[in-house]
Amino acid sequence: MALYLYLQFPALQLDNVSIAATSALPLAVVDEQHRIIQLDSLCAERGIKFGMTLGSAAALCHNLQLIPYQHTRQLELLAAVAQQLYQLSPDIALDPPDGLYLRLCQILRLYQGLDGYWQRIQTVLSAMPYRYFYATGNTPLAAKCLARQQLNLISSDGEALLAQLQRSPLRFTDLSPDIQQQLQRLGLQQLGQVMALSQAELARRFEHGLLSYLGRLRGEFYHALDYIQPQQGFSSTLELLYDISDTAVLTTPLKLLLQQLEQQLKRADALCHQLLLEIRFRTQKALTVIISSVQGEYRAAQWLRLCQLKLETVRLTEPASGIKLDVPRFAPQRPDSNTLFQPVQGAMSALQLTSVLQARLGRAAVSGLSLQNQHLPEQASGRPLPFSTVNNEVPALAVRPAFLFQSAIALTEQVELNSGPERFCINRWQPQLQRDYFIGRNRQGQWLWLYRTAELRWFVQGMFS
Repeated sequence: MALYLYLQFPALQLDNVSIAATSALPLAVVDEQHRIIQLDSLCAERGIKFGMTLGSAAALCHNLQLIPYQHTRQLELLAAVAQQLYQLSPDIALDPPDGLYLRLCQILRLYQGLDGYWQRIQTVLSAMPYRYFYATGNTPLAAKCLARQQLNLISSDGEALLAQLQRSPLRFTDLSPDIQQQLQRLGLQQLGQVMALSQAELARRFEHGLLSYLGRLRGEFYHALDYIQPQQGFSSTLELLYDISDTAVLTTPLKLLLQQLEQQLKRADALCHQLLLEIRFRTQKALTVIISSVQGEYRAAQWLRLCQLKLETVRLTEPASGIKLDVPRFAPQRPDSNTLFQPVQGAMSALQLTSVLQARLGRAAVSGLSLQNQHLPEQASGRPLPFSTVNNEVPALAVRPAFLFQSAIALTEQVELNSGPERFCINRWQPQLQRDYFIGRNRQGQWLWLYRTAELRWFVQGMFS
C-alpha cells in the first residue's frame, strides 16, 4: 500500500528571521494586500489571526513588527529544508510555498517501520528553527489535507486514515473557493459527503476540477510529483531582523547556520575545508569572506572559532542586513591514524593551529619552508603551503647565515674578510651577473655574509647569528 508523509511549515520566513532576533516583540509577515500570513506566538496571544488586515492587527498590537513577504526567499528556505531531509528520505517533492511531500513506500524497510523512520525525521526537524505540522496518507493529497488540519497524525492504518479524511472540512482541501462555495450551498460541509456522491452527479453539476481532485485524492488518478535531486555542498541564508554593524555580533546568527552545517556533515559522514560567508547589505554589494581549514572540520564549534578570528579583521562599510553560508563541496572523513601507544598530544593539532593562524593573519602570512635547487640566496628557498609535500632532496650548501636580508644592502662600513671568495654565476654567458661571496667581520664584531659584483661593488646579503 502506498504511503506518503506531508510536512507543512506555516512560517518559514518568519521563523528564519526570529532565530536571529534579540528583542521579544510581536513579529508578523504581511503580503502585498497587507494581510497577515505568518505570525509568532506573541501575535497570537494578542488576538492577531491569519488573514487579518494590517489595520486590525495594528489596533490589537501597537508595537507589532512587520516583515514583507518574499516569495523567492520562502522557496529558498523550503528547498534548503528538503536538502537537509534528503539524506534520510530520498523521495521528496516540493509543494510551494510551504509544504513537502515525502514518499515512504520504499524507505520504511530501512528504518524497521514507520515509527523508526519518523523518529529519525523528527531528530533532523528538531535541529531546525521552523515550526511544522505533519500527517501521513495513502495519497499525496490525502496526507496534505490531514496535515493542514494540524492533526500531527502518523499512521499506516488505511481505514483510520480514510475515516479521518472523510471528516475533513472542505476548507482544508485544494478545491477552488468557487467550488467550495457551491458545495456548501448544497449543504456539503465535509469531504466525506462529497466523496459519497456519484461521479455522474458531480460531473453534471460541477466543473472537471472537482472530479480530477477527488480522483487524485482517492488514488484513482496518477498524481505526478517532481522529486528533488541532491545538491552538492551546503547553502543557507539568514535574514537579520535588525541591521548589525559589529562583526562580533554577527557570530551569534552565524552559529545557527554552522549548527545546520554540522548536522548535514554528520549525516553525510564528511567534512569541509572552506566556507564562503556572504555578508549582505541594503545598498552596497555583498561582501564575501573566505574561511579555510587546512585539516578540514565538521564541528560547528571549531568553525565558529575560525570565523570569529577572521571576522576580527573585517570592517563593515555599512550595517549588515543578512548573511549567507555556502560550502561548495564536502570531503570524505579521514580515519584517525593515531595508535594506542602514541604520546598524548595537545588539544590542537598542527593543522588546526595553521588554520587558526591563517584566519587571524591571512593565508599569505602562514607558509612552509623548502630548499630550492638554486645558488642565489634569494632563490634558494621557497614558501610552499604549510605541511605540503615538497622535494627536500637538495644537498646542503656551505656555511650560510641564519638571517638573510629581504634585499641586499650596500656595504658602507669597513669589514675584515675572513673567508672567500665563493663565486656564484648562474649563466656563464652573463659574466656581468657573477657574484663573489665572502664572510667578514665589522668593527662591532658582527659576522656578515657579503658579496662583490663584477663592477667591484660590495653588498651585505645576510648576518650570522
